[in-house]
Amino acid sequence: MMKHWILALALFCPSLVMAEIRLDKSDIGDVSVTSMLVVSGNNLSNTDAIAVIRADDTKNPGYADRANIERVIPPGEFNIEVPFASLRTPGGRSLDLKSLQQIIIFPGRAERGFALTGARVMTPKPLGKNIFAWDLGPSGSAIWPGFQPLTPNSPMVTGRSIHPIDRSTRMQAADALTFDGIRGIDTLTLPLPAGNWQVTLWLRDAGEWEFLPHPLKREILVDGKAVYRQNLSPKNWIDNVYLGLREIKVSPESSSWDHFGARKSDRVTFDIKSTGKPVKVTLKGDSPDAQFVSGILAEPADNPLVLEMLTRQRKLWWDRNWPVAAWTKWPTGQPKLSTKEKTVSAAPGTSVLIPMEFEQGNLPGAPMVMLKQPSQEKGRLSASWHWSQWQLTRTHLSSTLLAPNDNYLRHGLMPENQGVALPRRLMVRVDVPEAQAPGDYQGEVQVILQGKILKAPFNVSVLDVSLPALEKPVGIYLEKQVQFGWFKELTAIGDMAMVCDLKFLRKLGLTGISPPFATPHNEDTQKEFDALSDNLNMLGFTSAMAYAPAKRLSQSIGVGNAANVVADIESRYKQRLQPTPYWSIADEPSNPGNVDLFKEMYQSFSMLAPDAKLAGHLNSDHDKEYLPMFDLVLVNDGFGINVDQVKETQKDDREVWLYNLPNPRAASGYYLWHSGADGFLKWHGRMPTADPFDPTDGREFDVQMLYPSANPCPEEPDIHTDLYEIMEGIVDYRWILWLEETAKSDSNARLLLASLKQELPDKWNRMREVDTRTMDTWRNKIMDLAR
Repeated sequence: MMKHWILALALFCPSLVMAEIRLDKSDIGDVSVTSMLVVSGNNLSNTDAIAVIRADDTKNPGYADRANIERVIPPGEFNIEVPFASLRTPGGRSLDLKSLQQIIIFPGRAERGFALTGARVMTPKPLGKNIFAWDLGPSGSAIWPGFQPLTPNSPMVTGRSIHPIDRSTRMQAADALTFDGIRGIDTLTLPLPAGNWQVTLWLRDAGEWEFLPHPLKREILVDGKAVYRQNLSPKNWIDNVYLGLREIKVSPESSSWDHFGARKSDRVTFDIKSTGKPVKVTLKGDSPDAQFVSGILAEPADNPLVLEMLTRQRKLWWDRNWPVAAWTKWPTGQPKLSTKEKTVSAAPGTSVLIPMEFEQGNLPGAPMVMLKQPSQEKGRLSASWHWSQWQLTRTHLSSTLLAPNDNYLRHGLMPENQGVALPRRLMVRVDVPEAQAPGDYQGEVQVILQGKILKAPFNVSVLDVSLPALEKPVGIYLEKQVQFGWFKELTAIGDMAMVCDLKFLRKLGLTGISPPFATPHNEDTQKEFDALSDNLNMLGFTSAMAYAPAKRLSQSIGVGNAANVVADIESRYKQRLQPTPYWSIADEPSNPGNVDLFKEMYQSFSMLAPDAKLAGHLNSDHDKEYLPMFDLVLVNDGFGINVDQVKETQKDDREVWLYNLPNPRAASGYYLWHSGADGFLKWHGRMPTADPFDPTDGREFDVQMLYPSANPCPEEPDIHTDLYEIMEGIVDYRWILWLEETAKSDSNARLLLASLKQELPDKWNRMREVDTRTMDTWRNKIMDLAR
């Protein structure tokens, strides 16, 4: 039976600011795990708005004891559908649906023209007569409308390694049918009446954080007869599954359903005949992950229309709950290749970027790019290029609004064009070696299309100057490519890939790193720790931070034993005259839910490993009470990083690194210098959530500056534009160092240095708004003195 409670607020005019909708106990008294909350409204503003859904299952709960759901709403009419079973507190506790007190829906911020127009509770009917549909998962997990819950306690499910999974607990908006399920199923016993049936199984476990289940071998039998087989090698799985969404072509017609929801290859449909006895479905494979099922649909084989209807329902849900923002960049339809700056200047020992705009228009086929290396009589420079691929990513960390962008830079062949091609960027990077002879080096990019050749000549002017080296650590956090570590035969490849990452980062000029140190709890892992330290020293990184080892050691062998291990490493490295990393012991301690383990670690490490340099990540002014514990603090704008705040934090010989800031060029260059901070680290080099090319499958978006690859050491890795921004910031900083040195003997340099100090903001919230053009202007003024 379907019940409706509708509370409506009319939209009389675009100037209406907001509306608040409340459902009280009488409105929500009969909800169940199959019920849905449907919220509708209209955003007539010209910007994105936020709708907040608050649900209480006790009287007057605090924020941590109620459900708090946010949805980012693009302009236009909207509908949001939230399964009641997905209502959870920030700590992950499911609300008691029988004890719900109220639901309040309200705007997250006031936007003129944004209004909520209705909210209703929908308890759906079954899909139809003679239709059998089960949604698998733990007791209390969300159920897709029209399906029946199937939990591990049901006699329909048997298995030696049964384990229910609900991935939606860490997600902003989760498809109730496919983001929970049961793994380790040996048999499913389906009570189907006599007749011919079409059965569909949904088999994909969406994974979470940096883990994506990776079964290679899988077999499904019905009453002993095989209906499905899968047999992949690790390479097949990486190419076709882990990297499977890498090649999707995003366009203005794209939807979240088309790219991330449909996943037709992750479901299996087959016909069976029932004699009236329960049908036995057997699942086999190389792991319990191969025996995962999230949903089952059985419909009469002579009238299989329900699957098509269900697909339309699911598409509607995805389009409503993961909408796509409007496009802002459109093709002209005319083939062209152009660059704004045909001549760029560079110093020896740095890299320079030459961005180009490319449009293929309506010419078919795959463009071929030819890059003529910049050269002159005295030699030539090494150049490489990337092309920008359009993708959909969240508008911010926990948003459910997807926006198109072309910040994903790929190396290698571009895809074939069909229709009118979207504009792309070609990013040419020229690496100028140390002691390179000064002069003008001529290069050219040619794009060969069917019946047309586009040309863009460029000139790199190498200046007769030597820039000081940057001694401060500026870099990123880094993990290994996780997919190689999931297969025993590829572990060595993963280590090789990490070394190639480090070499590439140093090639771009990065000087600091928080790399994937092994947790040194035994002889083998200590050797891994030492090998990585040796590589960092050999490659020339100035400082490193061990983000996880001290914390993992303390949790696994106890704080005192962990301190002894670190003390031993400090002693050995001191004898070898080799620097040790900073040991992170605290990660944003004032955040809700963080434990006080770091206080115990501080006491034990201070006593048992006094030479260890202890680090903490601080993102709140409440963390200031912990400052005396650390030799190094990594701070962001939540803690306070204005120039005067940085100087205050540096008292008592404490090092201060900025971390995880937007506008990475400004943060790693001009502001790092102006603030006097001791370093900068950006999160994160490799932090994919489950599928690295699906932005919807985690609590937050995928954070990646280096994208996964099938080849552990590609000629050039695929990267995010942020990595080039950090490279540019480092070059900015080195030019400032040159200016400071030159100012000691040159009055023009002194005047420019004083002007720059005056012009740079002392407050980070102003510096973060400084654009690329302004930073280019500052650098050009310095370079003019060197010409």
